[in-house]
Amino acid sequence: LNIKSITIKNSIDKSSYAYISKWNSLADATFLGALLKANITPRFSEKPFSIAGKSYQRGTLIILRNDNRNDSFDDKLVAIANKHQRKLFSVKSGFVSAGVDFGSYSVKPINKQNIAVLSGKETSSLSFGEIWHFFETQLHYPITNIDASDFENIKYTNYDVIIIPDGNYKKVLTKENLEKLKQWVQSGGTLIAIGNALMPFANKKEFSLKEKKTNEEKISVDLTIYADRERKNVTKLITGSIFKSLLDPTHPLAFGYGKTYFSLKLGSTSFEYLKKGNNVAYFDETTKTVSGFAGSTAVKKVPKSLLFGEEKLGNGSIIYMVDNPLFRSFWENGKLFVANAVFLLNSDKLN
Repeated sequence: LNIKSITIKNSIDKSSYAYISKWNSLADATFLGALLKANITPRFSEKPFSIAGKSYQRGTLIILRNDNRNDSFDDKLVAIANKHQRKLFSVKSGFVSAGVDFGSYSVKPINKQNIAVLSGKETSSLSFGEIWHFFETQLHYPITNIDASDFENIKYTNYDVIIIPDGNYKKVLTKENLEKLKQWVQSGGTLIAIGNALMPFANKKEFSLKEKKTNEEKISVDLTIYADRERKNVTKLITGSIFKSLLDPTHPLAFGYGKTYFSLKLGSTSFEYLKKGNNVAYFDETTKTVSGFAGSTAVKKVPKSLLFGEEKLGNGSIIYMVDNPLFRSFWENGKLFVANAVFLLNSDKLN
């Protein structure tokens, strides 16, 4: 059968008060990145709303004429939407029939984000490559590569977002550098730590992240005989297993998702729920492995543990991503979390 794909062709409506576009896929995030690069300022709604007979979910993009006062606004916007095949809905007013009006505090502007990503010998080359591939070939949004060995010389004020890929940062994230990072976050920055990059923040009084241990791990002396050690060590491993997590769909980090998310867990390190912060994605006490291998001891740490969380510090926040949502670029459903972290958190602050 020769079924022609439906082509979206938006029209200019110069009498519109705003244009509206949905938010639930990576293609929507790529469209947003293109708008920002074209110096168009969109907003997003933190709450669901209805207008002109249609209902929209949290995260919906609202592009106001008032925010983009120039003669070429409509032409540029419609051209970008058609190129990215995103449907635009034009409305004549900012007053909604249900939910929050467009002038509400819950409808926040998204400003262009300057993003830095750490690289170098301390960083997992695979993790850095996944992040680079995501921004360069999928989001088509620029990032700045910073060698971790030059971390203490970073001019933090040049960046709105700093991403720390999976890696070993003992020599980089020293007490002094963590303090500088903390001050930058407090001034409005978004710090995203992935995988083992969480370790320098764990179990420190300055941060609320706490590593989770089983009772077996708390015993300091291991009296297992040599012949049984390999078998015992396997019980502590998770080499690649899928677990079902629960989401808080009202938090911007989870916009575009439902109430659950299947996460690929590649390691046995687990963390407690954040006592001060937002537990956006987490494993509850009933969590079990859905598929893949997970050792019996390691599995005990997964229930009641954190997956993705936000710790608010001053005007900014740290995003803890325990599992890597960009793993080898094939875990498609996790990619929108990264776009949400970059564009929807703290981006309403002027640069």
